[in-house]
Amino acid sequence: MVAVLRDSIVSERNKKKRIYVITEDSYGCNAIIELIKILYKNNIVDKEIIADCHSVGGKGNIISPKTIRIIKSSRSKQFDITIIFTDSDNEDPTSIEKRIEDMLRRNGEETNKVHSIIFEPHIEILLVPDENNPSEYLRKHERYQKSDLPKRIRNIDLKAVSKLKSFQKIVGVLNDP
Repeated sequence: MVAVLRDSIVSERNKKKRIYVITEDSYGCNAIIELIKILYKNNIVDKEIIADCHSVGGKGNIISPKTIRIIKSSRSKQFDITIIFTDSDNEDPTSIEKRIEDMLRRNGEETNKVHSIIFEPHIEILLVPDENNPSEYLRKHERYQKSDLPKRIRNIDLKAVSKLKSFQKIVGVLNDP
């Protein structure tokens, strides 16, 4: 009986999930892909994730016809889910999520196959989770440039970021069957 249980755990671990990621910019794409690799490597995500990513060229383009076209394209490529990542830029994350949901509904998209994850206030919160304005802090104290984001993500403190709502939602969405 134990061997069967062990085999089922191994087979669950070897299942693959295909996700399509939409971000504001290409640095966000590369950073999210790096983050997913780290989560799998550290057994935080229980499935191997096959991800493709598309950036929309700025936050203003997240809630737009372009995003809908990208979502429709991802569906035709048979991805299991689509995840939209965006910064709150100090706006209420619930308001952003509602606008994304409204955009999806108006365009006949299945809201259960598209998830939104809003970083408060920016994706850089993953690098310095205790700072109120992580982008500004990094630029002032660490000569940070946005192009550094993907390689900096490789060194995040998983214990520190595990307290963030956005991080918890990422893990939940990736582990959801």
